Amino acid sequence: MSARTGVLWITGETDESPLVDRPDVRIHRAADRAEAADVLASVRVDCIVCPHEREGNAGAVLLERLGTTHPHVPSVLVSERPDDDLASTAANGSITEYLPLAIWDDPGARLADRVHALAAAHDPTHPDERTLSGLLATARELMTTRAPDDIATVVADAASDILEYDSAAVWLVDDHEEVLRLAAGSAVANYGVGEGPVGTAYETGEPSVRETESDATMYFPLGDHGVLAVTADSVRAMEDADVQLAEILAANASAAFGRASREQALELYQTVVDNVREMVYVLDEDGRVVLASQQILDAAGYDRDEIIGEHVSKFFTPEGLQKGTGVITEMLAEDDPGNRTYRTEGIRADGTRIPVEIELSLLPTGDGEFRGTIGAIRDISDLVETEERLEHERDRFRSLFRHIPDPVVDTRFEDGEPVIEGVNPAFERVFGHEATAVVGRSVNDVLVPAGDEETGRELDRQTLEDAPTSAEVRRETADGERFFLFRGIPYRAGDGATHAFGIYTDISDQRDRERHLQVLHRVLRHNLRTDMAVVIGYLGELADDLTDEAHLALIERVTGRAEDAARLADKVHQLEQVVRRDSELTPEPIDVTGRIESLVTRFREVESDATIRFSSPERCIAYADERLDLAVENLVENSIEHTPGEAPTVAVTVERTDEYVEIGVADDGPGIPEHERALLTGDRDVTRVEHGDGLGLWVVNWVARSLGGDVTFGDPEVGSEVVLRLRPEED
Repeated sequence: MSARTGVLWITGETDESPLVDRPDVRIHRAADRAEAADVLASVRVDCIVCPHEREGNAGAVLLERLGTTHPHVPSVLVSERPDDDLASTAANGSITEYLPLAIWDDPGARLADRVHALAAAHDPTHPDERTLSGLLATARELMTTRAPDDIATVVADAASDILEYDSAAVWLVDDHEEVLRLAAGSAVANYGVGEGPVGTAYETGEPSVRETESDATMYFPLGDHGVLAVTADSVRAMEDADVQLAEILAANASAAFGRASREQALELYQTVVDNVREMVYVLDEDGRVVLASQQILDAAGYDRDEIIGEHVSKFFTPEGLQKGTGVITEMLAEDDPGNRTYRTEGIRADGTRIPVEIELSLLPTGDGEFRGTIGAIRDISDLVETEERLEHERDRFRSLFRHIPDPVVDTRFEDGEPVIEGVNPAFERVFGHEATAVVGRSVNDVLVPAGDEETGRELDRQTLEDAPTSAEVRRETADGERFFLFRGIPYRAGDGATHAFGIYTDISDQRDRERHLQVLHRVLRHNLRTDMAVVIGYLGELADDLTDEAHLALIERVTGRAEDAARLADKVHQLEQVVRRDSELTPEPIDVTGRIESLVTRFREVESDATIRFSSPERCIAYADERLDLAVENLVENSIEHTPGEAPTVAVTVERTDEYVEIGVADDGPGIPEHERALLTGDRDVTRVEHGDGLGLWVVNWVARSLGGDVTFGDPEVGSEVVLRLRPEED
């Protein structure tokens, strides 16, 4: 600090002070008591000097009053000529010394000597009130200053003005460049960490002194923030009390930088929290809210000042608070707790509850002490609603799985093998196996009989291709082999593996009945046609021997009915073929034009007396298979058979409309009877009298439905027209 003595000169009749030319004296001026008090409160004063002759209060009165408020500062009352009364007043009051100036050859030198002597006698280890109040004011200012550079300026000014060092400077560390840059003061250089006295003091964290011929500088580290340097005339000028005060200033500065850094970090965290997409909050070690994102405020309906500082119990149910406390306790007991996620309910400002999922983390600390938590909240209302809906669906499925009358097997494929995971009660009843006896085993080992292994593997391969499968299969039960309609329905579960439901409908009895009916149909059909052929032959021989016209007409009628019975047997065979092949064939896109044109060509060769016209686009694609030939053959045969005259005319057309591919067969005959149309639409039942009428149309209609199409009729007033409509290939 400076070796000059600080003197407060209170002006008298003139402003001129005898000390004005003294280089070892620093002069501060005041015109009255109020100004003097301001100076004493703001700068260091070693001695007060006041001339007695002045306007207003006399010097003796003014010094007496200042001595009462500043007893530790020595004072000198001066006058031009000696005055016994002034000397007596000074000796009996709070004035330290009286000095008449006129008796000295060099009044300024004499006054300077006395001022220096009084200042030297003043206890340098006892800071004056001005210094203490100045440091207190500085501490208050540092508490409200936020910018680091502004804090540095306040500290440097306090070191110069309050502690009265000749100069002061503050360097702040730049973490990105590891450089201490000058933030305040008269110095000009920047330093790297560990470079020069500034960098060394920062790196070591210890104060240091550097002395030159002209001055001495002390360097005080400011924690992790920077360095304060103060300069005085010499090391001897740095008295212990002054060093202590500088250390206090440095400590206050370090605390101010730390507070500012925390506030900046807090502002940064708040900015980050407000801009993240999730709802984020921070709690201190007591469970009180430190930070809350804007998303939380918007979702919960609170203002920020209604949340910050509040205990977390205000925003969660007691059960949720207990659950969160338990999670934190578990995390604190672990060396590396990481993150934990749990579900609870939050409470909005309006009192409503909302299901939430919280991802919880402990605030990172270097000393291992608990400092609080960070939580990321997600509104899971939609998720909970979906889970509840899925649980309801699962309950419904479990009920269906349990009560469905057909056996059901739930399987998981492992290396291509269907392993049983569960069966329903119907499976246990029909197959005779307890669930505990089959779960974990392969379906093929439990159900597939010897000789059908390859068929079972093929169904497995189809199911693994995520395609529903259906087939009639033979399977082992506890009571022997039975036949089932098997339906395999694959699905994907959360484990990523392929699963499938196998549904088995017992068709053993139905299959036996069908086989019996097939035998009966074949026998009946064979016998009927054979017998009708014999009858027709006998009738022909009988007609050759008869000459009576009435008898011949009767023979002709009986022959016609016998031929109708034979044709009926053929139609029944065709219908049986269509029904049997319904499960064997799958419609696919084919060129209808080419297929129908081939049929027309064959009919023209066989029916030489008929005129068969054909019109179609060059190419027309629809979903069909070989059953289409049977349907069109029946339509053309019916048209030729039921058209009167020796030379019937039939028109066959193929046309693509917006919705269908239409295959029409028309003739100029009497039209299709209404009762035959009604049989196809279901408006009329088949009776014993007319059970054989329109059987060819039954075949056509069945084929159409099997191919995914239908049959329509034209206007019966203008002839017979039947239109077979098929699904076209999508463009």
